Amino acid sequence: MKRLWPFLILSCFLSLGFGFGVPKTRPVSLQANRAGRLPAILFVAAPTVVPGELTGRFPQGSHLVRYVPGAPASSAANLTPGFYAVADPRVSFDASTVLFAGQKSRGAHWQIWEMKVGGSGLRQITDCPGECFQPAYLPHGQIVYTVVTGKGSGQRSAIYVSEANGADPHAITFGPGNYEVETVLQSGRLLVSAEGSLVSGGKDDDSRVFYTLRPDGTGLFLFRWGSQPDYLRSGATELGNGTVLFVKRHDPAGRMTGGELAWLRPGALHNSVLTSPSSVYWSAHVLDGDNLVVARRDAGASGGGGKFGLYVFHLAKRSAGREIYSNPKFSSVEAVPVEPRAVPLYFPSMLHLNWDYGRIVCLNSYLSSGAPNGHLASHIAKVRVVALGAEDHMEHVLGEAAVASDGSFYIKVPADEAIRFELLSANGSVIRAQKSWVWAGKGEDVACLGCHANEAIVPQDHFPLALKSFHTPIPIGLPVHTQPQKH
Repeated sequence: MKRLWPFLILSCFLSLGFGFGVPKTRPVSLQANRAGRLPAILFVAAPTVVPGELTGRFPQGSHLVRYVPGAPASSAANLTPGFYAVADPRVSFDASTVLFAGQKSRGAHWQIWEMKVGGSGLRQITDCPGECFQPAYLPHGQIVYTVVTGKGSGQRSAIYVSEANGADPHAITFGPGNYEVETVLQSGRLLVSAEGSLVSGGKDDDSRVFYTLRPDGTGLFLFRWGSQPDYLRSGATELGNGTVLFVKRHDPAGRMTGGELAWLRPGALHNSVLTSPSSVYWSAHVLDGDNLVVARRDAGASGGGGKFGLYVFHLAKRSAGREIYSNPKFSSVEAVPVEPRAVPLYFPSMLHLNWDYGRIVCLNSYLSSGAPNGHLASHIAKVRVVALGAEDHMEHVLGEAAVASDGSFYIKVPADEAIRFELLSANGSVIRAQKSWVWAGKGEDVACLGCHANEAIVPQDHFPLALKSFHTPIPIGLPVHTQPQKH
């Protein structure tokens, strides 16, 4: 017990969002731009932009443009003449390089590339067997990106982390959900979007909601409790005060190109919409503390008849101001300023890469937000652990473990494997079955409050009975050689 307590305390400390280190670069904030000048920007120019999957946003190709606001429009420079399509530019912390997703020729795999912000020094970073999108820089010489595999209804996406040169690529999300990178928060956590239900074999609705997790794949949490069904949330960016701003669409038919700008302010349980229905937005990014650079067009310009242009958006006024750039032949989207910015705090990994299991403790499986008074009435005897095959996506039972009289259980499960739980009565019938999928990293300790319990409620302060056998979590679905270990 003494060996594990410091580990659990540090895990709780990190779960609250505390990283380590000091930001090495402060945002320039336009130097107040006393002359009204804006920094150079990089953006994607495309003849056509469409909603839907990451792989199909620019069906007629696209290119990466560098432009200095205020200069003649003819001075906009195409930095990627050798590519069929590009997407998702992200400037480094010191504003010297840019990561982007690129497709060299039509039909080729999308890969992550890097170059100097002026267009020199192009190099390929990834060699994905699928498609790679949405790269972002991490502290300590790493990057994060989204990997898409499969086609059509079998298409899936997950989050990967690698070294800055592409070495050691590895997944940090597992199971259903189709996770996508949104941004790296200043706290050091990743903000990702995923299908709201995280289920397999069909979805309860078409929502995409935000989650946070650490760069090593541990500590997955819903960013805000509760969500509106059938709303898509994407293109998130973090403001200086911790507010998360994003594009929000209510689009069950999947036909709406662009949406509203909305934000989630610190401490708020729900988002607020900033923009009027008269305009639609494709992307937004911070210029300084008070202004954004947004891709905007009139709401009535649908069916490809109108192109997105780039504008300054004033947060205080909640309205778009002067136009930065537009081109009647191309939509201009995904603009990012070429400016230094603060390095996020660093999360040291707590994983033990030589371990092939993680540990899960449930404090009280009787707690359930869907049950009368938030508490299951039936006696719970056991918990069954069900896994989802990584290749065939078929379910199989890993095993069962006893549940203590207070509803707690403490188990050891295979690491990096999608799992869910079923609560059983004494005769083996299912009392409540979890539909969504979770995972535990190598050596990770995962704590849950109950069976779909409301995460906004603070649990009762008590020591769960299952932890009185602290050195002996019940092994489920593990090779024999791991079961005698005591950690």
